Amino acid sequence: MSLLTLDHLSLSRNDTPVLRDISLSIEPGECVGLLGPNGAGKSTLMRAALGLVPASGQSSLARLRAADRAARVAWLPQAREIAWPVSVAHLVSLGAMARGRAEDHPSVAAAMARMGLETYRDRVATALSGGEQARVLLARALAQDTPLLMADEPVAGLDPAQQIRSMRVLRALADEGRGIVVSLHDLGLAARHCTRLLVLHRGALVADGPPETVLTPDLLAGVFDIIAHRADTPEGPSFQPLATVSQ
Repeated sequence: MSLLTLDHLSLSRNDTPVLRDISLSIEPGECVGLLGPNGAGKSTLMRAALGLVPASGQSSLARLRAADRAARVAWLPQAREIAWPVSVAHLVSLGAMARGRAEDHPSVAAAMARMGLETYRDRVATALSGGEQARVLLARALAQDTPLLMADEPVAGLDPAQQIRSMRVLRALADEGRGIVVSLHDLGLAARHCTRLLVLHRGALVADGPPETVLTPDLLAGVFDIIAHRADTPEGPSFQPLATVSQ
């Protein structure tokens, strides 16, 4: 059974198309990277799929009641706002409580362990660095313990080691049978850790498939306006942007 199905999803603002007739499904066991240049519609697509912004067409999640949706999908938005000086442990536990579970539900400890936050549990979340806060907020989403996780640029601002560790966590969840949808700008991380890539360009879905078939020189030039060097390494493919196509 699909975890998310979109059927001809479209959205316009001030008569300007933002999303154009997007149909797709997300299955258990997939780690799906959502790629595209700035303004391509990645954040809007995720929010529309969740029913957070009005759109035409159908989304299997948008039509659910809030409580039912919280049991099906965890959402990590791009904005990282921690409003109150609560402990890390309490903040992560909010993910479990979003599903009506206890503050000490096992999913909380499991999420903190996955993100390497065990020694942070009593620290004040608002006193952490931006990168540390990003890891705590991802742990909160993990603690919700849902079949599907949607995360909007969760590794932005993290140091390289934490980017890799976070992507390993997301891929491991997919390997365990969860569905993951994660928007990214780092093509190398996407190619190494995602099982499938979706590429948005000017609001349209222009590519959908395994990384090795999606990240072609023509697509990199036409969508991202770059020439990139690809190298296959023991750790997976590496992509290094070298130049822009246009001046």
